[in-house]
Amino acid sequence: MKKFLITILVLIVTVFAGAYGTFRYMNREHGPDIYAMYQSQDTVVQGKAGVFLIGLSTDEDYDPTWWHNIYQHIAHVRIPWPFRIGALADRGVALMDPDRDYATEEFTPTTLVDRFDSTRNIDATPYIELYRQGLVEWVAPLESIHLDTGYFVYTGRQDGIPTTVGKMLGYARLWYWGRGIEGKKIPAERQQQVVNDYAVAKLAEKYPDVTFQQADTMKPWLWRKKIFDMLDSGVETFVLASAMVVYSGYEDFNNAFRHSIEYVEEWEQLHGRDIKIVMTPPLGHFKPIRDGYLLMLKDKLDTLPKGVSVKMVWSVHGMPWRAFPNEPWLEIAPAYRDVLAEESKQLLAQYDFSQVEVVISQDHFADHYWDPDHLSLSTNKAYFDGVEDGYDYVLNLPIEFYNENTDTLFYHAMVNYENFPDYTVYDQIKYPPSMWDQPYTKHFEIENTQIDYLGVPVGPRYAPYVGQSMFDSWDAILSQH
Repeated sequence: MKKFLITILVLIVTVFAGAYGTFRYMNREHGPDIYAMYQSQDTVVQGKAGVFLIGLSTDEDYDPTWWHNIYQHIAHVRIPWPFRIGALADRGVALMDPDRDYATEEFTPTTLVDRFDSTRNIDATPYIELYRQGLVEWVAPLESIHLDTGYFVYTGRQDGIPTTVGKMLGYARLWYWGRGIEGKKIPAERQQQVVNDYAVAKLAEKYPDVTFQQADTMKPWLWRKKIFDMLDSGVETFVLASAMVVYSGYEDFNNAFRHSIEYVEEWEQLHGRDIKIVMTPPLGHFKPIRDGYLLMLKDKLDTLPKGVSVKMVWSVHGMPWRAFPNEPWLEIAPAYRDVLAEESKQLLAQYDFSQVEVVISQDHFADHYWDPDHLSLSTNKAYFDGVEDGYDYVLNLPIEFYNENTDTLFYHAMVNYENFPDYTVYDQIKYPPSMWDQPYTKHFEIENTQIDYLGVPVGPRYAPYVGQSMFDSWDAILSQH
């Protein structure tokens, strides 16, 4: 009996050890530590140089492929194997009621549409009829996504993509590029290009022999082609830059930079020639972008009467820090975020206000699920703290975005304005393309406190500051030629 129990124990230990080993292997880091490479790199340019700008920018028009790719990126970074298998499972056709695409509790729909905006299944049966037959299920919101929406699933057939992707495509089409914004277009791509064009003009002026290419991480087919085209032109030093204000492992070192380097290495193997790769510092480490944000703040402060109390909220995107405690962003951000906060204190001190306060908040992941101990200040709480403390004005600027995108306009707005008496997710955003050369602003009043979202640095007054910092980040490398 003793021998039998020992055998069983050995088998249990072996199974658990094997499962743990498999878990570690399937979730291993792929390739070298790009952040470590960035910290120790030789930044001297050799031979002909080319600047390659890689980033992430929401398209002006709805592109389902872009959204499919970004979900795959999120799933592979945030969801470990084997749980990722379930997250990417095709369990049926995701459906939404176009008149009620956001709902946190189950309801009886009047119409159901799929990701193609069709009301009928492939056999022409209306989805609403399938619902009445009991073949359509309600899927509750995910607890891990604060203020997530529920949706419906027809389980009678598969859809050819992960069901959760079908849900994302559904609400992106119905909300972001549908009822959510006047004009049904998103400003990010065009506003981003204004900044890029400014920096490229400066590049051509100072370094006319340096080539330039740009790509989007959610369009890998063009991303690879543009890198190959640049290297085919004879570039010897590949200057790798990101459009992000602050670099992170999530977007840059383990995505944009890593895969760019892989494409360069693929080209090297095909052509038998070595390419020197140098990564630029983030544009947030250069003063002009801070000056642009401070100018936005100053323009608002100049309109306020003397003697009022003002609370300034500088907000960052945020990450689930418990899940990513070694995220490089935490080391890189202070040189931008904290310096800007201190400079804003100096600016506020120049005004005759009765009381001032400056705080840093985060728009995402400072919620009950990802931050149960309230280690990070949510933008929503920063607003309500200002109301509770009796401030006359609470102002907000998001400092990691310099274009209005689906985060700033929709999801961040939804969580930041949670429990605001004059906000619902069904409000249409009045920001048509004719207004994209000026910041989008939003105003609320709660218990005599004026709350103002001041937008992002766009248009001829503010965007050049961002463009100058973008060029300065390239120049920091190219000037070492």
